[in-house]
Amino acid sequence: MTAHQVTYQGPPAFAVRAATLLADSEGVELTSANQPEVLDVATQTVLLALTLEGTMDAVTTALDSVRAELPPGATVAIDGP
Repeated sequence: MTAHQVTYQGPPAFAVRAATLLADSEGVELTSANQPEVLDVATQTVLLALTLEGTMDAVTTALDSVRAELPPGATVAIDGP
């Protein structure tokens, strides 16, 4: 398995849901998560860094499932190339 660095940016109320959706995805294992970092108090935006293990296909499928539920303005992405 390959480790992938993933970030969620958006409302803090959805950060745990995003991590849960990723962890529960087939073929993906959540191996670490940092404490959410507050990026903007006014807009209540946090950054959550996660490490997932799995094939690129499994991680991409997991990200697509999270993106389908993201609140407006929130993002989830694989960091790096």
